[in-house]
Amino acid sequence: MSDGRHSDNRDQLTEMFGDLDSLTETQQELSIGTLVKTMESRGVGPFYVLTGMLVTFVGSIPGLPAIAGGLLILLATQTLRGKRGLWLPHWLRDRTISTDTLRRGSHKAHTFANKLAPFVHERLTGLVTGRGPSRIFAVLTALFGLGMILVGFIPGLPIALSLPLIALGIGLTGRDGLWIIAALLLLLPGVVLLTLGL
Repeated sequence: MSDGRHSDNRDQLTEMFGDLDSLTETQQELSIGTLVKTMESRGVGPFYVLTGMLVTFVGSIPGLPAIAGGLLILLATQTLRGKRGLWLPHWLRDRTISTDTLRRGSHKAHTFANKLAPFVHERLTGLVTGRGPSRIFAVLTALFGLGMILVGFIPGLPIALSLPLIALGIGLTGRDGLWIIAALLLLLPGVVLLTLGL
């Protein structure tokens, strides 16, 4: 029973990329609203993973770090207010992204997620569950988002912020507290780089 649950959690890391591939196969452009709807249907953890990986592997899209940062701040704000789902303003929801570039980045991210999945296990769950941790994660998410907006135009800095975001998402998805610890450790150099960038 436990092994099956662990497998389901790990599968969440990779199945979302299949959802994304299906969206990009038949369209030349994809709206932010459609992309967000697909991501949030998988939960907060996969949302963080996919957002971080898209910034890491699809950085060539102008303004993508700022868009990702805005989405993270909106999600964090609604999480702190106790609301589910992600409300988007019309101007952001209707903005489109080229599916060719998105597809290439998604394939790279999918391969990376497959390599990470075997290292995700349910452990140290006290760091993952409960209202206290969820509020702390929401605050961290808002900081990630703000950082991406502020330094999104500086090469390398958005990725430095994306890595702890990915680790946080993996931890939440797999109920793996060790990945939460890794996210906090990865955040430290990101904060240093953000400070130097400013």
